[in-house]
Amino acid sequence: AFYMCRTLELRQPQVQYNNLTHEQKVQRSRETITWLKVRNHGLPMHIICSNTNTILDQLRTLIITNNNIDQTLLQTDELGMTPLHVLCLNPKATPAMFKILAKACPQA
Repeated sequence: AFYMCRTLELRQPQVQYNNLTHEQKVQRSRETITWLKVRNHGLPMHIICSNTNTILDQLRTLIITNNNIDQTLLQTDELGMTPLHVLCLNPKATPAMFKILAKACPQA
C-alpha cells in the first residue's frame, strides 16, 4: 500500500539502502514500522478506520458523538490520508462503512 509513497521516502535519510549493513536495514525497517503504527496518534477516526476489527456500530457511534464530524473526516495524517483513504486500505471494510462516511461528510 505504501510502495513509492513520496512522504515515506522523504522521511528516510538520503542514504543508499544498498550501502547499509544488515543491522542498519533491520533498524530502519523497525523505525518505519513504528512510525506507520503511530502516525494516527490523536486521530481517532483514522484509528477506527484502520482497525480490521472495527464494526459498523463503532464507526456509527464515533460519527454520531463527534460534534465536528466534517472537520474530523477531512483531517489528514502524516501521509496526507483522510479517514476515507485509511478505510480504503482496510481489507475488512464493508460497503456500509464507506456509505456511512460518505453520508456524514460528502466532501470526504
